Amino acid sequence: MNRFAILTLAAVATGCVTVSSTVLRDRSAHPVPASEVDIFLEEDEIPESCERVAILHAEGLQDYTNRAQMFEKLREEAGKLGGNAIQLRSMEEAGTGERIADALLDREPERRGEALALWCPEG
Repeated sequence: MNRFAILTLAAVATGCVTVSSTVLRDRSAHPVPASEVDIFLEEDEIPESCERVAILHAEGLQDYTNRAQMFEKLREEAGKLGGNAIQLRSMEEAGTGERIADALLDREPERRGEALALWCPEG
């Protein structure tokens, strides 16, 4: 199997989710394993002792990703930046209008998510 085919299979297996971040507080010297990054939903009450580390934006092709993959990538990125929690702010699927426009323009519709990476001293 050639290198391109291997890379393509790896990209499809990971769901092609990309995460970009806007760092608010640099804690990257203290990374946290993704498995130890907690997820708070938008309506959850965040402890007052938690500090904002970064704003995270995730995107993935809707037909090749699912919410679990999006959550996992957000947790990985938060951990790399030194966060031990994320607060999910939004997770949006492409609507009917966007899907039609994307089909006309021969593009794949995207799933988008936004979260806050947090450092919570209590863990």
